[in-house]
Amino acid sequence: MTVDEQADELERTLSDEDRALLDRLAAAVAARRMAGAAMFMLESLSPLGFLASQAMVFFRPFADAVLRSPATWDRVSALLARRGAVELLLRRLEARA
Repeated sequence: MTVDEQADELERTLSDEDRALLDRLAAAVAARRMAGAAMFMLESLSPLGFLASQAMVFFRPFADAVLRSPATWDRVSALLARRGAVELLLRRLEARA
C-alpha cells in the first residue's frame, strides 16, 4: 500500500475532531510562516512518524509542565502513530502554503 493510499484510508477513518486537530496544527504552522520548513522536515522524516509519536510519549512529562493543554499533545501523539498521518498533515500544509 502506498503512502497516498494509507493517507486516504486514514482520512476516511478519522473523526471530525482529529481532522480539526490536523487543520489547527497546519494553520498554526502556516500562521508562523513555517510551512515550507515544516513540509521539508515532515517529508524527510515521514518514515519515522511512529518513532516521533513514541518520542512524544517519552517527553509527555515535560509537556505537562509547559503546555496549557497536554491532552492535545496526547492526541497528536496518537495520531502520528497511525500510518498516513504525516501525509495528511503535509497535504494540509501544502494547501496553506
